[in-house]
Amino acid sequence: MKTLTYLFLIIAMAILSESTAYSQVYNRYIVKAFSKNCSLLGGVPIEGHKLCLIPKDKNEIPIVTCEYSNGIWFNEYSDNEKIAILEELLSCEGDTSICSKKVCNYGSKKFKRPKTILCTTQIDALYLFTNLVVSSYAPNYCPFPVLFDRKEKKKINDCQQKISQVFKIYREWLMGLKINGVKKFKVPLNDGKYEWFSSQAAVFGYYKLNFWINGIYPSGRITGVCVE
Repeated sequence: MKTLTYLFLIIAMAILSESTAYSQVYNRYIVKAFSKNCSLLGGVPIEGHKLCLIPKDKNEIPIVTCEYSNGIWFNEYSDNEKIAILEELLSCEGDTSICSKKVCNYGSKKFKRPKTILCTTQIDALYLFTNLVVSSYAPNYCPFPVLFDRKEKKKINDCQQKISQVFKIYREWLMGLKINGVKKFKVPLNDGKYEWFSSQAAVFGYYKLNFWINGIYPSGRITGVCVE
């Protein structure tokens, strides 16, 4: 009887696992969730992972979102905690598991779309990081979760060496945030070599010496939501 009961529980757990939208793996601030509900590709669900910020109130059940509109939750944390969250996202460097959210337009329908369809968790981490810190500027600064080499004029989501260079840039940027505080800062990619695909940063003057973002705050507009 015990054996039959055990087998029944195993089968029930397997069925429950198959029917559950997310299997969540928690870090301190970020949850990495396995999902089949974020995107379809040719009518078939994309099985992969999605990163999401955990609300500060741990008594709440974390809502894992397929989008990048986590700014309100981010604002619940102190400045030191925000830096720790960003550091946690940068620890995803080298994670090449597939992101369950396919590449989507988070800017404007008029922006040129890349041919890239899928991205990895490490790109997902950089993109979430960027949306959290640039806030209202995100739709024009980083319309797509696809990195682009401005000098070579090509996409680099499939080049680990260059992705690692971008992570290095972000770490140096974050170190500046630690030293100078979060009240006034430049956009993370500001060296003229790398940017997010279809970025309008140059058009809107985000690379100019006199352009500053005055603090980390929730966006005053809808950001991180696919417009396609």
